Amino acid sequence: MPSIKNVAIIGGGPASSALAIHLCRQGCKVAIFAMPERASILVGESLVPMIVPLLQELDVEAEVASYSQYKPGACFTYNADEVFEFRFADTPSDLPSYSYNVPRDRFNATLLAAAQRAGAKLIAHHVQLSRVADTDWLTFDAQSLAAAAGCWDAAEPDLIVDAAGRANLIGRLLNIPMQKGLRQDVALFAHVDKTELVDPGYVHNDRMDQGWCWRIPLPGRVSFGFVVPEAYAFQHGETPEEQYEQLLKTDTVLRRLAPEAKRVTEVLCFRNYQSISDRICGENWVMLGDAGGFVDPVFSSGMLIALDSAKKLSAILLANKPLADYETVTRRHLAAWFEIVSYYYDGRLMGSIKAGQTMPVNRFTRWLLAWVSARVSRIFSGAAASNPFCLNLLRFLVKYTLIGLSPERYKIN
Repeated sequence: MPSIKNVAIIGGGPASSALAIHLCRQGCKVAIFAMPERASILVGESLVPMIVPLLQELDVEAEVASYSQYKPGACFTYNADEVFEFRFADTPSDLPSYSYNVPRDRFNATLLAAAQRAGAKLIAHHVQLSRVADTDWLTFDAQSLAAAAGCWDAAEPDLIVDAAGRANLIGRLLNIPMQKGLRQDVALFAHVDKTELVDPGYVHNDRMDQGWCWRIPLPGRVSFGFVVPEAYAFQHGETPEEQYEQLLKTDTVLRRLAPEAKRVTEVLCFRNYQSISDRICGENWVMLGDAGGFVDPVFSSGMLIALDSAKKLSAILLANKPLADYETVTRRHLAAWFEIVSYYYDGRLMGSIKAGQTMPVNRFTRWLLAWVSARVSRIFSGAAASNPFCLNLLRFLVKYTLIGLSPERYKIN
């Protein structure tokens, strides 16, 4: 049996639920402290194919598929008509050939219900954490412990997991710095009734006059979000609603994509993108998912990182390995995604793909392009960040295939 058997998880999102399922299946006692979600919509609606095996392990894929939009691929559009299209069926056979675009409220509810079926106890209570003197040890307040009475085999949990997202509860309590990425954008998003679509299931990415936008088809609506520099957003209004509506009217790309779109939800705004905590674990605590770090929404990696991290953390706990092992692998995964995302923003990723597409056509180049494309496509399936060979190949491509070419054509301002 693992030495850590009694676990408290703060937050009721997918990472929390996935960790609870893995641990409960092995006999651990898990309490999830979470209040009902108040936001009408949530980011993380487009899942990459590498999530599909994780959903299968959690035994929830069939339910998720029943209310989601089937997702066969992704496309990136530049300069109005230059489209880079990636179909998951064209990726190597060891990768899933599809995924889903999910209504996040239902997706979260599916996973949380699965966690409860596995044996986790859901406690609707706001937790208050405190630090023991000058140590790294954290404790719950008396009211939280009373609310969890009977959930564990002891009066207090062996481990506290912060899975409350970018609220970063433990980091704020312990004054742990967050390292910021090079870009400090804001994301404004809402659901609209309709937009132009290349494919009814694709996740769509379009470069805007400044920044970029996503279009994620969902059943009966489209998630339509804009990721732009914060200063640029404030040039278009004071409130998220004003900024969103003005960008729809003034950005040349958005006017083309959604000339008659009608918003059917409120507008939400998220600011703290591209960040990672200086510490992810301590004596009796650990950060999971967005609480420890968030990369960027561009490749829909957030949910994959959350569910994959939950699986890795459970494996480390069940094997009685040190939490430092989890921090090491999590940092490595986040760093890989940060690197890949940087190649998107500076234009080198799409520039290198374009360089391959414009090579002289002969038998060898056709074979080479197919071989390279299959491996680069792992980026869009979510597999490249955990595959050292693919990551090194990408580094080679962005360094050497652009000799004599400028990536400025594909740079995101």
